[in-house]
Amino acid sequence: MVPYGDVFVSSFQTLWYQLMMFLPKVLVALVIWVVGKSLIGTAVNLLKKIEFKGFKLADKALITVTQVISVLGKFLLVLIVLDYLGIAKSLVDALFQGLSFAVAIALGLAFGKAFEDDAKHLVNEAKRHINK
Repeated sequence: MVPYGDVFVSSFQTLWYQLMMFLPKVLVALVIWVVGKSLIGTAVNLLKKIEFKGFKLADKALITVTQVISVLGKFLLVLIVLDYLGIAKSLVDALFQGLSFAVAIALGLAFGKAFEDDAKHLVNEAKRHINK
């Protein structure tokens, strides 16, 4: 017969050991968080100071772009920290892949719309050469 006190002490020691092994990961995750937040803040501040030659960028558009970059940067930072800690690894992977696909689709639509007139002109030129 095993005394209940020994089981409690053994369980407590196991819990304590696991906490002590996890503590360095938490400290490194905090360092990653602080460094990441400062890098995001620096990137946003640099973007606000950049003047695009030949473009008159409206203040409202610049504010919107910096806010989007800030939010996306913080979202990615949270995913990086959670991935480092090993929390919900499959969730982090799925969210990161979904975000990557969303960015790819958005860029494809943006460039497709931007070059729509050029593509139309090229198709008309090709049709004209074929019909000759």
